[in-house]
Amino acid sequence: MDLTTTNHMKFFLTLSWLMLFILPDVASSKTVTYEYDIDYKTINIAGKDVNALSINDQIPAPTISATVGDTLRVTFHNRLDVETSVHWHGVLLPNAQDGVPRLTTAPIKPYSSHTFEFPITHAGTYWYHSHTGLQEQRGLYGSLVFYPHKNNYYYDHEKVVMLSDWTNESPENVLRHLKREDDYYSLKKDTVQSWDKVIRNGPRAIRNRLNNAWIRMGPMDISDVGYDAFLINGHRHVELEDVNPGDVVRLRIINAGASSYFYVNYSGGPLTLIEVDGMPVSPIKLNRLRLAIAETFDVLITIPTDGRRYEFRATAEDTSGFASLMMGQGETVPAPAIEKPNLFLMDHSMHASMDHGAMNQPDSMEEAIHNGHEMHKHNGSAIEDAGRSIPELETLHEYHGIRSPRPTTLNAGNSSREVRLELTGNMERYVWTFNNKALTEADKILIRKGENVRFVLNNKTMMHHPLHLHGHFFRVLNGEGDYSPLKHTVNVPPFQTVTIEFMANEEKDWFFHCHNLYHMKAGMARVIRYEDNPGNSEDFDDYLKRYGDPWYYFADIGLYSNMLAGKLWAMNLRNSLEVHYDFDWDKNYEVDATYERHLTRFFGVYGGGKFEHNKGESEQTATIGIRYILPMLIKTDLRFDSEGKFRFQLGSELQLTNRTGFKWYWNTDDEYRVILEYEINKAWSVTANYDSDFNGGIGITAHF
Repeated sequence: MDLTTTNHMKFFLTLSWLMLFILPDVASSKTVTYEYDIDYKTINIAGKDVNALSINDQIPAPTISATVGDTLRVTFHNRLDVETSVHWHGVLLPNAQDGVPRLTTAPIKPYSSHTFEFPITHAGTYWYHSHTGLQEQRGLYGSLVFYPHKNNYYYDHEKVVMLSDWTNESPENVLRHLKREDDYYSLKKDTVQSWDKVIRNGPRAIRNRLNNAWIRMGPMDISDVGYDAFLINGHRHVELEDVNPGDVVRLRIINAGASSYFYVNYSGGPLTLIEVDGMPVSPIKLNRLRLAIAETFDVLITIPTDGRRYEFRATAEDTSGFASLMMGQGETVPAPAIEKPNLFLMDHSMHASMDHGAMNQPDSMEEAIHNGHEMHKHNGSAIEDAGRSIPELETLHEYHGIRSPRPTTLNAGNSSREVRLELTGNMERYVWTFNNKALTEADKILIRKGENVRFVLNNKTMMHHPLHLHGHFFRVLNGEGDYSPLKHTVNVPPFQTVTIEFMANEEKDWFFHCHNLYHMKAGMARVIRYEDNPGNSEDFDDYLKRYGDPWYYFADIGLYSNMLAGKLWAMNLRNSLEVHYDFDWDKNYEVDATYERHLTRFFGVYGGGKFEHNKGESEQTATIGIRYILPMLIKTDLRFDSEGKFRFQLGSELQLTNRTGFKWYWNTDDEYRVILEYEINKAWSVTANYDSDFNGGIGITAHF
């Protein structure tokens, strides 16, 4: 057979395949239309009235559904007095419809409207949310369900299960508090890493703490924010009563949390995982599943036939709360509780191992994405996977065991590009970056259409990071080879490396970011640009320059029996302004004002001035210096002043009990201070101090 004949046969087979799957879509396609208002809504979820944000007066927003082949048209009327936006998370669609304000889509201005319109090319469970500021945390999120023409699995019912976290605080205050203090919410969550608890947990806990301090890592926590509630479909407790014993229920689980990972489990038996991030996977039975932020997992469950009421439970990863979906009627069978992790007996590598599942791509990536709903053909029968028995696992770890039902390999003939990104950050100042650069500092990542692009993601931090790429599905290289799963969001555990790859088949600019809302806002994001067909993002770049690096302002004001003392400071990404002041009751004072440039997480340079008045004499000197954090988290300060004097200072902080902290410093001018502080709440503390110049005293400190 000659080459021409072979090519004709390939063309005929390809055309026949396309007609088989695409013509039915075209024949039945329609335009599905929705129209929604975005407005304020007063809601009381956790004991306090909060001015939240809603879509059509609902939190979460209404479910939007369509069928592959349809055109989706959704109009949003912004009734807010601020701008907003809508991003279609995980959906393949034209660049201009993606919904990132100023990068791909114009923001929806106050009291204006915007219509999105795009074809539905792939089935699955997805979601939509605001990509403006921190609006997602306040309620602007909803579910998407795109159906195939042929049902892939047999089930009697389906239910969208949208998980979220809720705080009575404004999201802006949450971020400000995280900037102020890296463990701000630990007391609220009962996760304070105090030395009395370390000692009570024995030698191993002491060794872990000292080892971590030696590598300049602070006490470890699993999540950043202390939430007031965790929700399923906007409620702590949801009833699903219209199910009968023996029914099979498909749960479309979406983690819409702003910064919470969730464990899910079911008291009626295992979960059968069938889709991840909208893409089919070879079924796996699991007793427990963990969802990273922004992931979607579809599972099948069966209602037992004993006539009892069974609980599906979603528990925050740090076990600080949970929400329940109850199915059936009768005596309640609760889901097993998730054991609270012992943070004192975990080192950073153990924290890294507490992870879950992933996915990959097909013979042709386009085939897998656009026709992924055809990968499983079960014809209404019980679940089987090409005659294979369904594996059973207790839980998933790092996506191991998640397997695409069809090959997902990329075309080896394409040119290739590798992008290496280190996930970096500074928990103390709450700055999150790629390669030690925040979005406002970094160049765009350049790729070209037709390339196979591989991202090597090396997490150098002690936190998990769920990374989301707009406009593309990628293969997660999880050990399944040609059958690596397809995803749009991937979790990268602490101190581990995850590799993803995709074919660059789009154009213009697309967003890539951590989907922990506060990590993204603190800098962990990039723009992916098709250099051969770039987008028009000048407005986005200008907006970042003007508003992308805001300042945060704080104050500690202490009134003590021996003096008035405190600190005023402001910070943004790389800069801080600080004023330390001490005034005694004899009109003596010392004021130290500095501007510091933070060059790395551990190193900064500063300049400023010192102003003193002591026993009727005043003195003003200019200062320059460097600050550096040593192993064991000891802060050093080396400065020179305009009179030629040199000063070296050491200091540190220790958390003794849940509410009691100890601070000290000493310098070569024979100045020293020790402080013992008892925290009443985050606004007030009782303090005892002794200072080499101002003697000892007790009093109260207000924190703003």
